[in-house]
Amino acid sequence: MLYGSHKQTIPSNEEFSVPQLKKLIKQVEQKINRIISLEEWQKL
Repeated sequence: MLYGSHKQTIPSNEEFSVPQLKKLIKQVEQKINRIISLEEWQKL
């Protein structure tokens, strides 16, 4: 996944553990420089 000049690898796992998902979300938040709200997450 690309966002501007940032690149994020998205694993192809069909299921993620809670710790894996938290880590992925934190990495994305760091790259977009903001927190993803629960409301925004639920719209995905």
